[in-house]
Amino acid sequence: MRFSSLAPTLSLAFALLVPLTACGDKSAVSLTVTMQDPSVTAQQGALGSTLGGGFELEFNLGPEASGTTTVTLGDFALQTAAGTMLVDSLKVDPGSTAFPLTIDKGSIKDVSFTFSMSALLTQAQHDAICAGKVVIVGSVMDSLSGHTDSTESAAVTPDCS
Repeated sequence: MRFSSLAPTLSLAFALLVPLTACGDKSAVSLTVTMQDPSVTAQQGALGSTLGGGFELEFNLGPEASGTTTVTLGDFALQTAAGTMLVDSLKVDPGSTAFPLTIDKGSIKDVSFTFSMSALLTQAQHDAICAGKVVIVGSVMDSLSGHTDSTESAAVTPDCS
């Protein structure tokens, strides 16, 4: 066999291999949203139970993104660790951070949120929240990708009384 007849085969193999090894981490070119430090409280009072808590969102726009992105908040909810919905609409407050939020490529922004429910919890809701671990779920819209990114906390045991 002559080496010159292997050249086209080797060229094709190299051409197929280069894209596979050149693929980078998706986070280098897109927005990554991570929920951290979740807390949930369900406190019984004279008139009923109140729900409260908080979390931090870390917005990380990769250094190879094509530009800045504008992030708007979607919906946030509380569910059991198994995925059963407990409270389908949490009013989240980003404190002094204004949304929509602009994030430059290669930047990380941390935003602390608190949440509460405007209505009192029913006794059944209070009992379900306090029965085990819960997860805060939410979404944000990313203008750079044109997609909605979902995020969720680690399972946390609520502080109940």
